[in-house]
Amino acid sequence: MRESQTNDHNGGTDGSAAAETGSASAVRGSIDARALLERSRWDGVLSSAEIAYCREHGIPLAYDCAQIGWIPADCRDARDDVPAGGAAGSSTATGSGPALRALCRRFEAHARSVLQEVDDAGHAPADAMDELRREAAARVETFADEHGIRPADRLHWALTSTIDRMTGKVWSAQEAEADVGDPDAFRFRPWTGDDVEIYTELLGNPRVWEYLPEPFPGPFTEETARTLIEVGAFEFHHEAVAVEFGGEPIGQCLLRFDRAAGGVRTAEVAYWLGESHWGRGHMGRILPLFTRRSFEGHDLDIIYAWIHRDHEASARVAQRAGYRRDTFPLESELAETLGRPAFVRYSVTRPEGG
Repeated sequence: MRESQTNDHNGGTDGSAAAETGSASAVRGSIDARALLERSRWDGVLSSAEIAYCREHGIPLAYDCAQIGWIPADCRDARDDVPAGGAAGSSTATGSGPALRALCRRFEAHARSVLQEVDDAGHAPADAMDELRREAAARVETFADEHGIRPADRLHWALTSTIDRMTGKVWSAQEAEADVGDPDAFRFRPWTGDDVEIYTELLGNPRVWEYLPEPFPGPFTEETARTLIEVGAFEFHHEAVAVEFGGEPIGQCLLRFDRAAGGVRTAEVAYWLGESHWGRGHMGRILPLFTRRSFEGHDLDIIYAWIHRDHEASARVAQRAGYRRDTFPLESELAETLGRPAFVRYSVTRPEGG
């Protein structure tokens, strides 16, 4: 959806020009305009400073619902630009891949050795696992210093997967779905062109966007809905599905795939319901079902969700579905990098062979 050039931004995370600080101007001044104009859609969404630069210089923007953010409206959008196995902006930096894999192998061997020693001594493993988690966090921070925060995040997921499976702190469909009731009450299916009217009704409400990473892209018309449905159909990068209840769409679940790193496959889940369906406990039943569907259908190891720190209802939904607060030691820095400073992360790990 192309942004109107007759109106400024309707609100959101990047702030207004009137409130801009000197440091923000300095950041904008360092932006490489040529690189900005030549980028691919799959280089990831623009930062707040890049968005401000584009608006100041009349560069048209478009909202990309697949990546949840703004991109240059005229950027390349070729399938060949998409990194193999996942999302743009999530790949490891050049040279970090071999180092990450080697570190993962060493840590797993070390962890198994520690647990074997504890078992042989007849001690409870809890203290040993706490120490391993502290060691993992320290290694992640060192890796971030050497390779950057996003490669460090991939390492974090790899080590988290190892520790969670060793301790049995993995997702349990039986526990998560204990209160789901009739699992056939909800149906997941792709959005189609026939859904434009209901999609507009559901998502064309500013209140639905209150806790999403980006501001409401109003005016939200049927043409807007049609564009977002078409963008959501590109399944090589993500999977966006309508959630049906009683034979009619009531919201959406989105799975955004990352590049595998250290042999660990991860994806981000995002979800929303139309306002008329709030307060009925629907999402508390939907998320466990969608999580199981995602693990089974995409052979993932970890699924995570970024949730606004003030959205207590969404956090409760995630926790009831088996998600736990993530322990990435650089979470706040990563959130800033992704343009989500008010968000925190929850995650679940699939059982070995599950």
